[in-house]
Amino acid sequence: MKLKSKSSLFHTIIERVDQQLASIPLNDAEGTPLEDSTDFDMHVDGIKEMKITDAKENVIHPFSTAVATQLVYDELNERREQSNG
Repeated sequence: MKLKSKSSLFHTIIERVDQQLASIPLNDAEGTPLEDSTDFDMHVDGIKEMKITDAKENVIHPFSTAVATQLVYDELNERREQSNG
């Protein structure tokens, strides 16, 4: 996917959240779907607590709990739909 934005900060945020979402398993170690697992919050927190440093050395937390939760749910849903389709 080619982004139109030239912002290096934006590209860094996209790359980091993409890596984090891609590493989320569909199920926990016991085989429970992640949405029903106690591990779910750990993955949401990983995105919510992401720190990005801008050119002026300011630390930015780009995602709220609500956005991080929706990103994790959406990632899991899309992967399940693709594997069923």
